[in-house]
Amino acid sequence: MKPGRYPSYDVWDQHTEWDAHTRKVVGARRMPAIANQFFTKPESLLLQTVVGVLVNDHRLEVLTFVVEHLDDTTASNIGESQRKVGVPPKKELYRLGLKGIDAESHAAYGTDFVALKLDQQEAVLQHVANGGIQNQEAWKDFAPADFFKRLLHDTVSAYYSHPLVWSDIGYGGPAYPRGYVRVEKGLTDPWEAKANDES
Repeated sequence: MKPGRYPSYDVWDQHTEWDAHTRKVVGARRMPAIANQFFTKPESLLLQTVVGVLVNDHRLEVLTFVVEHLDDTTASNIGESQRKVGVPPKKELYRLGLKGIDAESHAAYGTDFVALKLDQQEAVLQHVANGGIQNQEAWKDFAPADFFKRLLHDTVSAYYSHPLVWSDIGYGGPAYPRGYVRVEKGLTDPWEAKANDES
């Protein structure tokens, strides 16, 4: 378990209070399986490594869920609500962006991103985020920062929808149909998370 303010809190302990549909949706997040609908297995491994660095969390069950979510949404034919002019469609952006990360890794350290030490991985991603890239050819079709922003947005959205992460931050999960009773500032319902120093 990742240390935090709520080490003994597990939001899943309250799942019997949720409706059946919510239990099914949240329960599936606890047991993900990457189907590789869009990403190849090497791309999924690279993406899992990148995601772990971005969120500073290396729990396999969380990373697997995030990659599964990214794979599902990227494979989907649902269109994008908006896209900056000059940025390729999401499918192309992800494929080229992941290749670009590995190209940067090879330019800087002579090996694949997944083989780097954590501080080297952070440095590569910092270069991608800031546009301080060494391999211009890998990023000729779009700015690396555009890919990084999309990747970071998608990663964080998926990461904070995992119940283990909810537990880490003390989020009580869905309150339907039970609802909240103590809504005044500073008050919590008995089933909500209590910080380390609270009794």
